[in-house]
Amino acid sequence: MPTRRERNRIATRDEIIATAWEQIAETGAAALSLRAIARQMGLTAPALYRYFKDRNALVTALVIDAFNSFSASLEAARDACPVDDHAGRFRSISLAYFRWGVANLQRYLLIFGTHVPSYEIDEDAGPAAQHAFLVLEGVIGEAYQAGKIHLSPEAEALPSALAARLELLHQMGVPYAPVVTELALASWSKIHGMTALFLYGYLPSFLSDQAEAFIRFEIEKYMHTLGLE
Repeated sequence: MPTRRERNRIATRDEIIATAWEQIAETGAAALSLRAIARQMGLTAPALYRYFKDRNALVTALVIDAFNSFSASLEAARDACPVDDHAGRFRSISLAYFRWGVANLQRYLLIFGTHVPSYEIDEDAGPAAQHAFLVLEGVIGEAYQAGKIHLSPEAEALPSALAARLELLHQMGVPYAPVVTELALASWSKIHGMTALFLYGYLPSFLSDQAEAFIRFEIEKYMHTLGLE
């Protein structure tokens, strides 16, 4: 069991992260300031630096926090459907991607859109980012292995250079064969593109209150293309 001191440290660290999200919501990630966070929390700047050595360390913690929230949303959507309901799991996880972005705009923008000046993503954020992708790839991989995805020979035949790169990823630990990783990346690209167009206002400006209906329709159409029904 953590000691009182350890619990206090964890609580303070969590408060710093929560305060940072509040600041980002008000002024944007580019203006994130450790000194401003310290003032809001009633801490001295040196006290805050005991938790995060610099702004980059705090941004990395925020990136990890956002990806963990994102992954948890995808996993909950996946697990709400039976294991053998491959179409339902894909549909659910696709809609969860979109809805998480709508409900968590600042987190979405930090990990997928907003540039933070002078920040370079730390390798510590890699596992959290990869996990989110692997949740989606797992749904597609299980459907593929169960024979629920039907591709034409042309779609299965990846360009040699792309196949080699995907095979290298497989050898480095990505758990599925190149064709599955390609399908996961293609699915991710489609869902991400629609989500971004919605959040940046393009789909609503074209489609008004039918924007989400369009996204649902496109997900169903893409599932039909995969033979995932």
